Amino acid sequence: MKLIRNINNLKFQTNSCILTIGNFDGVHLGHQKLLNIVCKKKKEHNKPIIVTIFEPYPLEFFCSENPPVRLMNFREKIQYLSQWNIDAILCIYFNKSFSSLSPMNFITNIMVKKLNVFFLAVGKNFCFGSNRQGNTILLKSIGKHYKFSVHTTKILKINEIEVSSTAIRQALKNNNLKLAKMLLGRSFSMSGKVTYGKKNGTKIGFPTANIELNKNNSPIYGVFIVKVFILSLKRMFFGVANIGTQPTMNGKTQKLEVHLIDSSLNLYKQYIKVIFIKKIRDEIFFTSIKNLKEQIMCDISKARLHFNNQIHKKL
Repeated sequence: MKLIRNINNLKFQTNSCILTIGNFDGVHLGHQKLLNIVCKKKKEHNKPIIVTIFEPYPLEFFCSENPPVRLMNFREKIQYLSQWNIDAILCIYFNKSFSSLSPMNFITNIMVKKLNVFFLAVGKNFCFGSNRQGNTILLKSIGKHYKFSVHTTKILKINEIEVSSTAIRQALKNNNLKLAKMLLGRSFSMSGKVTYGKKNGTKIGFPTANIELNKNNSPIYGVFIVKVFILSLKRMFFGVANIGTQPTMNGKTQKLEVHLIDSSLNLYKQYIKVIFIKKIRDEIFFTSIKNLKEQIMCDISKARLHFNNQIHKKL
């Protein structure tokens, strides 16, 4: 699978392509439905699949002061998309120039002249072009002239709830990990490379692996029971994670910290995936380190009890 960064690096596709377009934030069940459609079309026509995404997201560009929180970072998205039988991901730089393209300009100069589109699959409410003037009705009309077909999918609903990135963000904000899992088709997770921290956890007897959130704030906060997958070892561990600012330690920036239960592994520079299972509590300011340590021991006990119960259920 190729990753093509921006339109300038895109050569004309001599073979007409099967195309889908969107942010694909979270790669949730609605996105997966689109991906399954284009993969089925590839089997029927033996044509390459191109998935077009945007960086930054359009809403991040237009609402730069208060953009929606991302469900996954760029690397995670590429990893999830690569699980489907697609041939290329085209990542378009969304800036002022691109946002001002008319719908016709986008269709003719990018979809037709650059991508040589044969088949397009998008959501029913898909809009594009300057001021979101383009829609699926226009696409189907122009498609007849340029000889490409357009497939639109209805919004997927599960238990009468529309599957969308917005709905998943709201579920996570409400600490409803069960609903988020149902809409994503998997447990919510966060991934990243472990960075060097201040070793505050080690100093109080609970070493942690730290992942900086950078510009990507987290859609969830607090202390959680988690599973931790270490990529290089291809092994899963049990743990407790905190997402927040470490108020007791006078922290200022948000970060993800993970303590592995019954393990002394040094995870520095390791790439890990943290899978959120259940929320234990909100992040709290403690008046003493002693109180903080007692609470962490309580959190770990709750995590151990949870995993022990899960093991017994399987027996």
